[in-house]
Amino acid sequence: MIPARGTAWTAIVVRRIGIDDHSQVRHVHARALRTLSGDALGEAELAGCLHFVGSPAYSDHLLAEEVHGGFVEGQLAGTASWLANADDGETARIASVLVDPMFTRLGMGSRLLAEVERRAAQSGFHQLGASATMNAVSFFEHHGYTEASRGVKAFGPECWLPVAFLRKPAVRRTLMTRGLLS
Repeated sequence: MIPARGTAWTAIVVRRIGIDDHSQVRHVHARALRTLSGDALGEAELAGCLHFVGSPAYSDHLLAEEVHGGFVEGQLAGTASWLANADDGETARIASVLVDPMFTRLGMGSRLLAEVERRAAQSGFHQLGASATMNAVSFFEHHGYTEASRGVKAFGPECWLPVAFLRKPAVRRTLMTRGLLS
């Protein structure tokens, strides 16, 4: 079954995350980091990330981004977020795509990524950038991103992650030609 055309896809309700959702977001992000990071994170990196996700500062982190969640029967199954890239004003940065392990391989990440890409394009951005841990690079490449470089990104005060920096040009034009943006 192709999730984009099946029942699983239509059962997903996507909406913007509010502060009342932050405890659910923390739970999903911690589960995703523990389970899906695989060999991409060492024990110290994972511990630092989990500490940050559980800290009060994580709510401030979430409030600085436009976070959207995918809900299945009222349960948060995953999130994706974006924000303007302060570097050039032309590029929106996909800040994260995290899916609860129970909901992987159902199209949840793809659906959430499409939502934040659409929102960024509607806000006038023509390019997207993302930083992804090595285990997530293929997900972004599948969605048209290309790797530009590799480096390290601060996820929190105690969490510095090795990442690939990816780009996807002409988002607005691509969405317009597909009839997804007016």
